[in-house]
Amino acid sequence: MGYLSCNAESAIATCDTYNWDLRKKKKTKNKRIICIREFSFHDLTTATNSFSADCFLGKGSHGSVYKAVLDDGKLVAAVKKTTFFNRPSVNCTNCSTTSPAENEIEILSWVQSPRLVNLIGFCVDYKHGNKKLLVVEYMPNGSLYDLLHSASRPPGWSTRVRFALQIAKAIRTLHSSNPPVIHRDVKSSNILIDENHNARLSDFGLALRGHVEDVKIKCTPPAGTLGYLDPRYLAPADLSTKSDVFSFGILLLEIISGRNAIDLNYSPPSVVDWAVPMIKHGDFGGICDRRIGPPPDPSVIRQLAVLAARCVRSSVEKRPEISEVVEYLKVVRKRVQSPRIWSNIQRRVRCAEKSSAQQVVEMKRQVLDASEEVVKTSSNSRVSRVGSRRSRRVSSVSGAEYGSSATTTCTAGDRVMRSKSIGSVSEMRVGPEVALVRRRPGVAVKMPVMRLSKSR
Repeated sequence: MGYLSCNAESAIATCDTYNWDLRKKKKTKNKRIICIREFSFHDLTTATNSFSADCFLGKGSHGSVYKAVLDDGKLVAAVKKTTFFNRPSVNCTNCSTTSPAENEIEILSWVQSPRLVNLIGFCVDYKHGNKKLLVVEYMPNGSLYDLLHSASRPPGWSTRVRFALQIAKAIRTLHSSNPPVIHRDVKSSNILIDENHNARLSDFGLALRGHVEDVKIKCTPPAGTLGYLDPRYLAPADLSTKSDVFSFGILLLEIISGRNAIDLNYSPPSVVDWAVPMIKHGDFGGICDRRIGPPPDPSVIRQLAVLAARCVRSSVEKRPEISEVVEYLKVVRKRVQSPRIWSNIQRRVRCAEKSSAQQVVEMKRQVLDASEEVVKTSSNSRVSRVGSRRSRRVSSVSGAEYGSSATTTCTAGDRVMRSKSIGSVSEMRVGPEVALVRRRPGVAVKMPVMRLSKSR
């Protein structure tokens, strides 16, 4: 805002938009403070009924998981009771010696997202070697692995694409954090389904937080799950965010085909060696889960298969970034959501085509019936015209013999016949030799004439 003034008493305010924009303060995002609670071991023991079998949910990579009811029933959570961790005896300051539980607490204390299974709190069991227990969000609908391989009704394509997009967003959240987080164990059993049937990424026991250069300094040996592990990740220096992209590509093939990453019932057992050759040959339908069949839109399976093949490329540099994967899946999801509308339109079009085809058949039948009727009518009319012509044709013989109305004028000697329209019967003169006329019918001339009105 500037001022244009001739004197101090008469000042006119003017707006300087350029300087005003420069002087605007940049809006800073207030970073949400993550509150992590510390529970007592007694509280968790009570909440899980002394870690009874009734509260047992399953076994993870680093321990068992139990359902816990806390805060007088107001909070339902999952307690991860980790196994004992043997710290390395090697005296190396650059090597990571944190336990999976400590590593997960460290990472989830900095990162929270609706696409992750977030940390609520922790507990230290001082009686058992300071073992740490994790309290995380409770996911009531199991894992993606159970839905794909154990459910009686496997999820449809819309749900599968939505899960894939949500998982990609979870990985993007990790990679875009500062410093970035590399999960290193992306697989279907680590994808849990919440109460709203949304997919969330869990189990950060193997995750590493820091820039790639910092991660390399930690000298952490390669880790992961067989079948999902990046084949190029052979040494700590080979680790990058593209390792998670490779694991996501394996998971995407699992979502598409419904088969395990490693399945000995198939040949070859690896889903990559089985699916990628078919994708290269354009056999996209061959990798679809046979329990649900291909999606209504053929482009959906084609785009998913091509994306998965790009993620599992052997060259790390040719793999897409996870942010590109997210944008790609957004487009695919729109195509999956549209079939409900398009199917209705296609059904109406098919009904219209069917009705129009029936109408065409009916019209053809009517035309055939009409043509047959026309043929019959024309034949009858020809017969009737022939009969009428024959009825109108008369000879001099009949006219002379029966005294009927003559339609012609014939001359045979002194015998003259005239049309009735120009005279009465008494005016007709017939000679005495009628028999002569009978014997010579060829003398009569037959020709059609028009009947004239009687003159007065």
